[in-house]
Amino acid sequence: MEANFTTQLLYAFLGGLIPALIWLWFWLREDLHPEPKRLLIKAFAAGAIAIPFALLAEALLYCTSAYLFLFSEEARICGAATPPLRAFMEIADIFVLIAFAASEEVVKYISAKRFVLKGKDFDEPVDAMIYLITVALGFAAFENFFFLLSAFGNTLFEGIVVTNLRFLGATLLHAVSSGVVGYAVALSFFHAGERAYHAAFGLLAATGIHVLFNIFVTSANGEAGFGQALGILVLTSLFLIFAFDRVKKIKKAARFQRIVPIQNSAVLL
Repeated sequence: MEANFTTQLLYAFLGGLIPALIWLWFWLREDLHPEPKRLLIKAFAAGAIAIPFALLAEALLYCTSAYLFLFSEEARICGAATPPLRAFMEIADIFVLIAFAASEEVVKYISAKRFVLKGKDFDEPVDAMIYLITVALGFAAFENFFFLLSAFGNTLFEGIVVTNLRFLGATLLHAVSSGVVGYAVALSFFHAGERAYHAAFGLLAATGIHVLFNIFVTSANGEAGFGQALGILVLTSLFLIFAFDRVKKIKKAARFQRIVPIQNSAVLL
């Protein structure tokens, strides 16, 4: 039994880690000046560290929604005897979807800001996208681990199926949604005073993508719903590829703007 559980842990760990590393390799190719490996490892670990904070936030949000709506029997442990918004119970599900998605996006961003989006190594706009995607994939890797632990506990086949579904779904979702936030932050790289507004807009967009994905995945349409969710991820991925190109041009434009005034000053002198 102990050996089987050890194998289950190993499969779940590898099933969570390998897909995240594959997507990390894919997105790192967009960086013309690769970041130091120590910082990429730090960013990946920052995503893993964010997991318990996201779980805590989701537990608090779940209990808050239960207190307001008391939308299920399972919620009675933290619900009110007479929930104040029971009449609006129909919106409880969408409230929870939005709240959970927003909490994960915010926690990932805070972790990235705390551990890697600062200091001398954050020296070009594209770094914001690279670091946020790396943090997101660290988050996804360890989130996957908890899902795969039970899947591999049932059968090896189920574990493999769930691994593939999360590779195409949740793992990519976390990468592209945080990539959108990184793009918003990158646009404000040379305007630090506007960074909070850009980050807030990026978080709103990322939350919207996250919510739409979850709605389609949890819909009653089955394979069609997953196909629609995958379509959102493909479109967002294409957007990010173009976003990387634009961010690289922002850096070149900023350099040009710094050089031209110097040349003009020399002429005037």
